[in-house]
Amino acid sequence: MWVPVTEQSILSKLSSPELAALRTAATAPGQGDPLAEVIAQVVREVRGHVAACKANRLGPAGTIPDELLGAAVNRVRYELATRLPVASLLTDPRIAANDQANTLLRDTAACRFSLEPPDTPSPEKQATVSPLWFARRKKYTSRHEDGA
Repeated sequence: MWVPVTEQSILSKLSSPELAALRTAATAPGQGDPLAEVIAQVVREVRGHVAACKANRLGPAGTIPDELLGAAVNRVRYELATRLPVASLLTDPRIAANDQANTLLRDTAACRFSLEPPDTPSPEKQATVSPLWFARRKKYTSRHEDGA
């Protein structure tokens, strides 16, 4: 099943006071809520990793596979926390969770983590990777040979 990343899903990994602080801290006057922008960036990142594997199909725009929701939420939490000038929200377990999320996304892109196909595939085009072949240059030619 393909799902959107919502504020409610972010609250599964952050407390309400933490999220409120992350939404208002380190913003310029007139700058909007950074949560929506960070969620959109992470959703594009996850969809890019999914699309990198030829075996995967993208679901509806703005959604991600529910198998990767936890990884996406960990990425959102990390990206929000790194906006702050202090590292108090970046605990070792949260940094490790972000590293695990990145590893899972890389495994997904390399087709080492299988995903449930979407019920309604997206009309977005997926890039196909084709191999490149290069001819080797000869290291030795007849000019390099000795002999009679």
